[in-house]
Amino acid sequence: MSSPHSPTPPNPWHALLGATIATGLGYGFFQLLLSVLTKLPPVNLEAGSLNRGISILVRYLVVGSVSLITFMFVMVGLGLAAYFVQLLGERLKASWQRSH
Repeated sequence: MSSPHSPTPPNPWHALLGATIATGLGYGFFQLLLSVLTKLPPVNLEAGSLNRGISILVRYLVVGSVSLITFMFVMVGLGLAAYFVQLLGERLKASWQRSH
């Protein structure tokens, strides 16, 4: 069953808005990453091997997860910014062809 509304063509300004939001979230997660890196205590080398292993594992999981989320949002923002440029170029080309 089809939708009663026809799909609208992609809007470059929506892509720019999405790029701005995604990049802003990426920046926020980057600030969180820097905060986590400065606040994590150093690994206690004198602790038992199990304690040291768990400490290192938790550190890698926290830092790795926040790094991955940061990278994802920044890449989505860059991709949407490139999509904005592409859509804007197509619109300008179409309007230039209509005027000539």
